[in-house]
Amino acid sequence: MNLYLVRHAEAVAVGGSILRDADRSLSLRGEEDSALMGRSLARLDPNVDIVITSPLVRAKQTGEIMGEELSDHALFHISEHLAPGFSHTALLEELIDLSGGGSIVAVGHQPDISMFISYLIADKTHAAVAMEAGAIAFVRVQNIAGRVESQLRWLLTPGAVKSLQPQL
Repeated sequence: MNLYLVRHAEAVAVGGSILRDADRSLSLRGEEDSALMGRSLARLDPNVDIVITSPLVRAKQTGEIMGEELSDHALFHISEHLAPGFSHTALLEELIDLSGGGSIVAVGHQPDISMFISYLIADKTHAAVAMEAGAIAFVRVQNIAGRVESQLRWLLTPGAVKSLQPQL
């Protein structure tokens, strides 16, 4: 499976009409970065057609915007296994079931996404992987002789993508 782990894009702060962290929506920059990263991922892997997100508003919005850029027929799925504090084992099982060995995007939160990457590539949850808002990490997950093996192939941030765009 080609697994693209995404930290939700920039969100507005709690305050005003937003009373709970779970209700924070994307900022304008977050919306723009989500679209940019979706377009970028579509060029890198045109076969992504499944997007799974945390049930929190900012993750759902990130996933929906990215999904629109990835495919006109993307399957969108909300999972409690991506909510803050999720079980690594439960999420991995769900991702394997949903992906069918293909390509899938999973949108979640920090520090959980970083810890999940560490779990996949080093079987440790205390190793650090820096994931800024809107970043995508590509992890290749394979089932080899009944054992899951994973490799972190790359990590891409919105800032890096913007710096690679031609100057107009």
